[in-house]
Order: sequence, then C-alpha cells, then structure tokens
Amino acid sequence: MGVDMNNKYRNLGKNNSGAVLLEVLISILLFAFGVLGLVGMQTIAAQNSMSSQDRAIASILANDMVSQMWAKKTSTVASTAISGDIVTWKAKVQNSILSNATYPATGNVVSDATGVATVTITWKAPTKLSTDNLNKYETSVFVQ
Repeated sequence: MGVDMNNKYRNLGKNNSGAVLLEVLISILLFAFGVLGLVGMQTIAAQNSMSSQDRAIASILANDMVSQMWAKKTSTVASTAISGDIVTWKAKVQNSILSNATYPATGNVVSDATGVATVTITWKAPTKLSTDNLNKYETSVFVQ
C-alpha cells in the first residue's frame, strides 16, 4: 500500500505544475502593467513640471515690464518714457528660455484709453504639437 500512495501523490504534483506556471505568467503580466503605469505617471509629472517652469518664467518676464512701468510712473505705451524699455523688453522675451527654434516667444504691451496696460507673453513648449494652441500669460497694470 505504501507504494500506491507515493504514486498517487506523484501524479497529483504533475497535474498541477501547469497551473502554477500560468499563475506566474499572469503575475508577471500584472507587474508589467503596473510598471508601465508608473512610467506613464512619471512622464506626465515631468511634463507638468516643465509647464510650471515656463509659466513661472513668463510671469517673471511680465513682472519685469510692469516694474519698469511702475518705476517710470506710466502705463501708456505711447509714452516716450517707456517706449524704449518696451522694445528692449520684447527682445528679452524673444531671447528667453521660452523661445524655441520653431516658435519664438513674443511679448506685447497694449494700453487702452483708461490707462490700463496689458502685458502679454505667448510661447509654445517644445513638447507641444504644431497644431496645439500657444501658451499665454497675461497681466494688466494701471499706474497713476
């Protein structure tokens, strides 16, 4: 009887060996999907970080123009006191890190009849498609 019991248990192990292999393959597949998900999240986090950096640079450039207006005590673009500074500032925006070979960054300052000046910076991130909209940062200032 002892011999028959050994054969019975030996055959039981052989029948289950395929199921264990299948479980291992499924586990590896689930692990691979998890790793792919983590890589995708890391890519999106890096893109969002770059976008945040671009917005911060645009904000600094716009505030540079606003501070010049405050220093000159005018927000009228046609004023001779600020017109030279606007030309210099536009060149600074175009030469900034926001510019790339295909889409140079542009800066614009427009004032209305009430004396409110609007400072606008537009750029396109290198990671964006050519069909995507331009990024834009805009702020307004009124100087008395």
